[in-house]
Amino acid sequence: MRDDAVALEDPCFLTSIHTVRVGGYRAVPVPVDDEGMTVEGLRTALEQGVRAVVCTPRAQNPTGASLTEQRAAELREVLRAHPYVLVIEDDHFSMLSRSPFRSIIGPDHRRWALVRSVSKFLGPDMCLAVTASDPDTADRLAMRLTPGTTWVSHLLQRLTLALVTDPEVASRIEAAGAHYAARNDAFAARLTALGVPAAAGDGLNLWVALPVPARDVSEQLMRRGWLARAGDEFALADAPAARRLRLTVHDLADADADRLAADIASAVRAAGGRLVPAGNGMIDG
Repeated sequence: MRDDAVALEDPCFLTSIHTVRVGGYRAVPVPVDDEGMTVEGLRTALEQGVRAVVCTPRAQNPTGASLTEQRAAELREVLRAHPYVLVIEDDHFSMLSRSPFRSIIGPDHRRWALVRSVSKFLGPDMCLAVTASDPDTADRLAMRLTPGTTWVSHLLQRLTLALVTDPEVASRIEAAGAHYAARNDAFAARLTALGVPAAAGDGLNLWVALPVPARDVSEQLMRRGWLARAGDEFALADAPAARRLRLTVHDLADADADRLAADIASAVRAAGGRLVPAGNGMIDG
């Protein structure tokens, strides 16, 4: 119902934020750390009466965090006392991910949905996502999709099935996932060498900590011909996101990657930030 509270990761994927707000729901932030959604954050959100929880189990956008086995078990334990809260797992990176899938949905949870879009690994033109859920949620979703323009053609469904079960396609998807990870790792190493310590998570993006407000850096980059998103665009309440920069670099040639890394270091200096010699620790942010 409109005005129901929905727990969202903070920082959060922009589409999730917009979907909740356009639908008239209230977003309740749950902080994310390197192991994914935090236990205390989820517990607090449930105490505030959220009716649904949206969780990204791996390659969280924008942070790149993936649930560890221990964190997933702890979150399942918290949710065990709330079996009728709808838990939606958005496994958007699925076949491209470098991390194993770990679910926060326990065996006795009553309302749940696992969503895997094919847009990342097959392309957005497929316009298709596969959903597994409890029977009641499946019925509600079918009722919502069947009569409108959200109906998915059987041709696209059959084509998707053929592609994801083809060994050659699976091999190419695996190679693409390895490419994204390698390019992100290489760019994080470039930044670290220039005094902006960075580490790559999972997914398409890098979530870079800065010693200065990210908007100051993104404005400097824009003057140099680059477009980067400041972390506060993804934040619900997470103040540290204001000193984070989200970058998508896997398509850059080596020369362009070198230039971007140098421009980021220059932008940090121009904004009054201090660069950290390699090996001297991470920037707070």
